Amino acid sequence: MSEGNLLKLRLSLMGRPVRNFTFDKPVISIGRDPGSDVFVDNPGVSRDHFRLEKTPAGEYQLVDLGSANGTFVNDQMVHTAVVKNNDVVRFGKYTLWIGYDTDRRAGGPESRKLSVGTEQHTMVLSRAELGNLLETSKERASHPEAPPEPVSARATAQPTSHPAPVGAIVVSFLLGAALGAGTVWLLLSR
Repeated sequence: MSEGNLLKLRLSLMGRPVRNFTFDKPVISIGRDPGSDVFVDNPGVSRDHFRLEKTPAGEYQLVDLGSANGTFVNDQMVHTAVVKNNDVVRFGKYTLWIGYDTDRRAGGPESRKLSVGTEQHTMVLSRAELGNLLETSKERASHPEAPPEPVSARATAQPTSHPAPVGAIVVSFLLGAALGAGTVWLLLSR
C-alpha cells in the first residue's frame, strides 16, 4: 500500500446499509462518542470502541480500545490486527466493510481524464471547473427564454420544445450534484 491510498468504509446494521465513509487520515475513531469519526449510537457499542491507525506501509491497523463486547475481524475476536481490502469488522450489531482505493486527487492532470467505464465513479472537478460551471448556470438563469406558448385544445399534439442535448444533461447533473436539484430543473427546462 502507498501513501496515496484512501480507506473506504461501508457501515451496515444487521445487513442493512447505514452509511459509507472515505478517509485519508492517520487515525479514525469508531464508537458511541458523538465526536467519533464513525459515530454509532447504539448501547452495544462502547463509547470508544476501536480505532484504525495508518501504518507506515499505508495500511490500517485496528486497535480495540477495551470495548465491552469486543471487536471481530473476519469473525475472529482481535485486540489489534492489520485490516486488508475486503475484510469485515463486526462490533455489536454493526458490520464495517474495509476497502482501499487509490486517491485519484493526488495525481496530475492525467488522473482527471475520463475513460470508458468511469460512470461508476465520482468525477472530481477542480475549483476552476466548478467555477466555470457555476458561471454558465448563472448566465443562463439571468437570461431566461420566453415561456412556451400554450397548446390550444384544437391543436394536434406536437412537442413545444427540443430535447436537451446530452452535454446539457451532463452539465445539469454535475451542477445539480454540486448545487442542488433546482439547478438541474433550470437547465433541463431549457
